[in-house]
Amino acid sequence: MIMERNLLIELLEDGEKVSLYSPHFEGEEYSEFENFLLMYKDTYPDDVRQLVYRLDIIKRDGAEDRHFRYEGSKRDRVMALPSHLETTSLRLYLLNIQSKILILGNGGLKKTATYQEDENLHRQVRTLQKIDLEIKQREKENVIVVKGSELLGELSFTIDVE
Repeated sequence: MIMERNLLIELLEDGEKVSLYSPHFEGEEYSEFENFLLMYKDTYPDDVRQLVYRLDIIKRDGAEDRHFRYEGSKRDRVMALPSHLETTSLRLYLLNIQSKILILGNGGLKKTATYQEDENLHRQVRTLQKIDLEIKQREKENVIVVKGSELLGELSFTIDVE
């Protein structure tokens, strides 16, 4: 079932090189990234620790492509953690905006060869793809502007989600 949901791209952590944001859906207590952490911190503590450690390195060094796996399609900016250099049972999906801004989505347990084969992972990627399309459109219209590691402008909008 497809329904419209309102969301805000919320600032989680302001950084000099990289800032962290996350979609926060209206009516939800937590952002998508916070929901991910809450869902898996007790059952996969080592994996969550490894992903957070990688985010700390990215915040310190910058969000170069080598830190991520390419997910989604060539048209979008959807990536995943961990990179191919690390292994975890979990996948965290995100948008990498100009290597300065990470919009951390949700993710889940990787049990299949590709995310498309897993209903939850596929839904997480599609949600980020829709958010990415909306942000790109707003960037084109100068409604959203990237200034350094800041995402400025109207960061509330509505997307169709499953």
